[in-house]
Amino acid sequence: MKTMPSPDNLLAFDALARAGSFTAAADLLDCHKSLVSARVKELEREMGAALVLRTTRRVALTEAGERLRPHAARLRETLSQARMAVDETQSDIEGPLTVSTTSSLAQHVLGPALSELAALHPGLQLSLEVNNRLQDPVADVLDFCLRSARSHTVHDDRLVARLAGYASENLYASPAYLARHPAIRQPADLAAHRLLVMESEQRGGLKLARGEQLLSQPVGALFYLNDYPLRTHLALAGHGITMLADYAVQSHLRDGELARVLPEWHCDYWPIYLVHPFRAPLTRKYQTFIDFVLPRVAAALPENQMDQTGRANRTR
Repeated sequence: MKTMPSPDNLLAFDALARAGSFTAAADLLDCHKSLVSARVKELEREMGAALVLRTTRRVALTEAGERLRPHAARLRETLSQARMAVDETQSDIEGPLTVSTTSSLAQHVLGPALSELAALHPGLQLSLEVNNRLQDPVADVLDFCLRSARSHTVHDDRLVARLAGYASENLYASPAYLARHPAIRQPADLAAHRLLVMESEQRGGLKLARGEQLLSQPVGALFYLNDYPLRTHLALAGHGITMLADYAVQSHLRDGELARVLPEWHCDYWPIYLVHPFRAPLTRKYQTFIDFVLPRVAAALPENQMDQTGRANRTR
């Protein structure tokens, strides 16, 4: 039976493969180069193959050495993760943690959850960056991003995306506005009204969906605006009909300040993800953040609550 290679010998070989010389490998391992040399020789005996070609200044890997190299690297990474996992179970939930999201998600969804988390774990130094542009957690040095996956790629191979839930955008107006203007019973009735929308939303007709039925309804704009807080303010003041995310209007609906227009029709529907750089294993701080924030974000999204009552998920 062949001898199982020693982990210490494999780690010495990994350091040599990375550093390119026995002296540099010894510096990596903080030991004498004679120890590195002895362990690599022992590994060659264990493997029954020459692994390195020695010269006066540098070493080169043989074909067998090249094949062994990724396995030795994985051993080093596994041992490092094992140490990290044990260390992190003893660590406190504290230190800086930076999160980014859009203004509407910050105000109506994420902000309240982070406030609760900060009160529960005062050692955390939470920072919320509100930014409506798509941010890269790696390039922008962020721990987490809460993203709406409407028109952007949610993540790439460097990132992990955890589904938080679903949101929809619908038509709303104040009861006072609806009382003063012609009734709206079908999408064609919108032609007699003025909407508070972006130019891109009005161009080519307002996109509406009901189940599998899709249509583009021509509408006229009161004026174009892309600021959602201003849309809400003008709709509350009775200036017209606008499109708002469902999670942003719940208090206005409860107070009777806004009403849903064409409740069977929807303007848009999209998933929301919590995105973060890939880390294995996650620190206790990060895992605590995920476990605390994800269910609270889901609870703040009305689409999730509606689905729990038995309505089928839409996949548009």
